[in-house]
Amino acid sequence: MSYTILLIEDNPEMADNISSILQLAHYNVTHACNGKAGVELAQKIHPDLILCDIMMPELDGYGVIHILNNDPDTHNIPFIFLTAKADKTDFRSGMNLGADDYITKPFDSIDLLKVIEMRLKKNEWLKLNYSNTPGDVSTFFNKAREIKDFQKLSENRPVKNLRKKDLLFMEGQMPNDLYFIEKGQVKTYKINYDGKELITGIHKEGEFLGYVPLLEDKPYNENAEILEDVRISVIPKADFLSLVYSSKDVARKFIKMLSNNLEEMENRLLDIAYQSVRQRVASALLKIHERFQDDKHPLITIARKDISNIVGTATESLNRTLADFKDEGLIEISGDGLKIINKPKLEKLLR
Repeated sequence: MSYTILLIEDNPEMADNISSILQLAHYNVTHACNGKAGVELAQKIHPDLILCDIMMPELDGYGVIHILNNDPDTHNIPFIFLTAKADKTDFRSGMNLGADDYITKPFDSIDLLKVIEMRLKKNEWLKLNYSNTPGDVSTFFNKAREIKDFQKLSENRPVKNLRKKDLLFMEGQMPNDLYFIEKGQVKTYKINYDGKELITGIHKEGEFLGYVPLLEDKPYNENAEILEDVRISVIPKADFLSLVYSSKDVARKFIKMLSNNLEEMENRLLDIAYQSVRQRVASALLKIHERFQDDKHPLITIARKDISNIVGTATESLNRTLADFKDEGLIEISGDGLKIINKPKLEKLLR
């Protein structure tokens, strides 16, 4: 992919030097000789990144970033200041206005290219849309690891090997780590006042657990129990928070994922409130099949008790419904598990 960089620099010799370096690195370079022309060009061509001098006639760099940050079409463009000033107050002023980075003159060409590469990579990552699906959460972190500042997330992480029925964490405990499932399955559940278990999620390899309590700095509001032997990577709280709070864009994207999670939970509660047991069982089987089964492994092997806790009904009611589904030719039941044999008809029950 060829990136376009807008260089706003009033010094012709400096502009020629920077343009030559960027062109040798295969960037497309557009030059503006002052702040006013730079704003007009940015609004016209929407470059992938802006390099901007601070001290310029007509409109200085601070004015440029102020205007562009208040324009919805340009406020997400990575913005790097070029400055001969090295005063921390100047740095702070620029960063408060929304600058992504500073390069102090004179600079080394390699340092310039490294900063640009890192900012472009980060911006491409932030452009990606992430939802509340476990795969998207994993992609969010995996993309983050490509950014130099966050490589420590994947380095030297301690690992936990836990067996079936072990508890990963309990409701009421304060969180200290983020958990990444490398292998196996974990269920999360809550216990109501009557001692009944309601499963809030079943998580497989490639998924993260425990990020909401870390963000809220509150105790876990559910329990996590191992369904089958797992290998779990442990990401320290400090590393996780450095990722999420590294910039307003990262925080905004993660908050969006959390809001989608809350929406999913609200929809599930509505299903429990308004759907029949048949509909809830059908929905649970379809979701389990979609997330955990494939053509090579079509059997649903999750315990009946756990399925009933997902559905929010007694195990006896689940068994009666499964027997009905078998008689209707929707599923097969064996000693090894359940198999959906008429998915379209099962889906019709939800309409």
